[in-house]
Amino acid sequence: MLLSSPEELEGEGYKNIKEGNLKDGIKMLVRAAKKYEESGELKKAASLYKEAGLLLKDRLRLHEQAKPLIRRVAYLHIKLIEREVDKNEVNLVKLTNSCLSVIEAFTLLEDDNNLKKYAREFAKMFEDLGTNYLEANEVDSAIVSYESAYRYYDLIGDKEGIKKIAGKLIEIFGRIAEEAISEERYEDSGEAFEKVANYVKTIFGYDEKYKELMETAGKHYEKASKLAYAEGDLENLTRLLLKAQYSYLLARNFNRANLIGLNLIKMLNQVVNNLRSEGLFDKVGEKLMEFAEALIALGKIENAMKVYKEALDESGGLIDLRARIRISVIKYLAAKEQDLNMLRALDTIQFLIRNAKFLDAIELAENAIRKYEGGEEILREIYKAEGIVFPEE
Repeated sequence: MLLSSPEELEGEGYKNIKEGNLKDGIKMLVRAAKKYEESGELKKAASLYKEAGLLLKDRLRLHEQAKPLIRRVAYLHIKLIEREVDKNEVNLVKLTNSCLSVIEAFTLLEDDNNLKKYAREFAKMFEDLGTNYLEANEVDSAIVSYESAYRYYDLIGDKEGIKKIAGKLIEIFGRIAEEAISEERYEDSGEAFEKVANYVKTIFGYDEKYKELMETAGKHYEKASKLAYAEGDLENLTRLLLKAQYSYLLARNFNRANLIGLNLIKMLNQVVNNLRSEGLFDKVGEKLMEFAEALIALGKIENAMKVYKEALDESGGLIDLRARIRISVIKYLAAKEQDLNMLRALDTIQFLIRNAKFLDAIELAENAIRKYEGGEEILREIYKAEGIVFPEE
């Protein structure tokens, strides 16, 4: 049978791979990718080149043969970026995804020169976009653009660029905090203060300024939680108290964080029991996850993992929960050690999560956790909860 369309070639490629004929399957995927590329479907072509390249690299250990395919991924996404920025209205989601794909490709190729070159270009591009959006009073798009610029300046270690963008974001979130306070939107003001703190730490480190701002964020989350309590909204109450607990934790106000955490655990017990008795099982997994996060902030890692396992069982093992548990551990370790590097790693992890790169975020989080004494043991506890069993050493 003569296969002509890219869809047919792709289907046959996957069929061969499933049957264990890796080499034939990879050839089919590459042929399909070329046809998609010829027809202008660059994103689809890039996706298949990447898949074929990774199969060559990881499954067949043919690293040199994989390189041209992975390099093709980078250049197709560069074309997609050029197309996107030429449009009257830029789609920031598509633009960000293509930029991340370029960086990922050059990282896989260990091509440091091109990685730095394009990261610098992306930083400047997003900075310019942020300025344009801000002038047009499109604040949300300006934030997304500036946060991307921050990420790329950070990637290349451009201290001046990092401080410049951090300053712009501090201004924006400062204004958002003021507006939210005046309108008594305390969750929004809490989030804005948390963001201001995050970018202040870029300039001044994990110092008193950062801690004061995180303390303020905690107070605003508490105010929001009181409004939820007055309305009898227990589900929102626990969510907001968890935010307050972590804000106080990072402010290193351990007494306040612990007090909220102990009260929160009692409430979550009640909420979980209520949800189960009402048959609202779709909400149980989320509340159990909050329970696990509250326990981590209290330093009760072993107990947290038992609850985390329950949360995974109830929710079907959602990947975002796997990212969240690792973020909770990082925040706990950052506060405990007053560690700026841990917070800097958190910036990148949260950027990846915002762009749905959960596997990359999880890998980066685990690398950060491993650097700490006892970190390997914490990861083993997480894996155990997730059903990953290692042979006895």
